[in-house]
Amino acid sequence: MKALVAVLLIANVALAAWGLLVHRNRAGTEAALMESQLNADKIRIVRGEPEPGPAPAPARADACVEWGPFSAEELGRARTALEPLALGNRLVTAPVSITAGWWVYLPPQRSRDAAERKIAELKGLGVEDSYLIPEKGDWENAISLGIFRSEEGAQRFLEALRSKGVRSAIVGSRQQLVRLNTFYVRNPSETEAQRLVELRADLPGTSVKAAKCP
Repeated sequence: MKALVAVLLIANVALAAWGLLVHRNRAGTEAALMESQLNADKIRIVRGEPEPGPAPAPARADACVEWGPFSAEELGRARTALEPLALGNRLVTAPVSITAGWWVYLPPQRSRDAAERKIAELKGLGVEDSYLIPEKGDWENAISLGIFRSEEGAQRFLEALRSKGVRSAIVGSRQQLVRLNTFYVRNPSETEAQRLVELRADLPGTSVKAAKCP
């Protein structure tokens, strides 16, 4: 009997202790809930996304200086003149179409055969570049020796021909669309731009100006 009373007593004590523990836990949970509600304005939702940083700076647009246009012979001279600047891949060559107003030529020959004999004579004098005008009209069987943008350039070429023994060539005006080349220098320094202006004096008919990069 005493043993049964002791067991019941222990059970009652344990039950009371368990009830007290449950009450305290519930009170703590309610208190935490109240605390979170009171600080709801401080709650921050994290989505796992990085916060936006400063906007990237806009890319700087390249600036170019254009020098030209050049004939095939002038292009080689200009490229050699630019070599000391060591421009590397900042130097770009691009084709350009222009209207040339002057040419050096031999007047129309009596026949096509006569024109072809004259071209053979020119080659014997060291003049390799010549073109027989094929179309009907006033210039049929004339022989073109060079097309130029300026009269000054044409006259200089004529003098060079005469030094080779070509006597019948003359300078005339003739509008003709030709394909030439021009240089673009990307992001040149002030020194490089000034050097281009200086070099232009050796190639009359060319110009140096700011331009959109190709």
